[in-house]
Amino acid sequence: MSAVEILDDDLYLGAENNFNLFAVRMNSEGATDEERGRLEVVGEYHLGEFVNRFRHGSLVMRLPDSDVGQIPTVIFGTVNGVIGVIASLPHEQFVFLEKLQTNLRKVIKGVGGLNHEQWRSFKNEKKTVDAKNFLDGDLIE
Repeated sequence: MSAVEILDDDLYLGAENNFNLFAVRMNSEGATDEERGRLEVVGEYHLGEFVNRFRHGSLVMRLPDSDVGQIPTVIFGTVNGVIGVIASLPHEQFVFLEKLQTNLRKVIKGVGGLNHEQWRSFKNEKKTVDAKNFLDGDLIE
């Protein structure tokens, strides 16, 4: 672990030294103390940067009457000086953008011949799995 942030009572965001991000959820509905203490991985993503700090906040001023102002965001910083934003999107918006991302991957070829899906796959010494429940804002933009 290189950084961790509490998103809500049951959801946590983490970064680790293989340049990955992940989200875990506590099973507060579990029948036993052991089940309630176990964390379930709900999102995995290869960022390609060593994150060393998470902070709740935004890079822009939030207007109280704007829908965008209601989306919770976490800012991250990396050892290379990268500043990024992670946003928790409403389900309908996430589904739409996930379909858009999937279709963009079919059309846009990766720089240097890299496969985008392989690049964003969560990788460490124990496993390699496809990214899940994260969107690549750079690709969508």
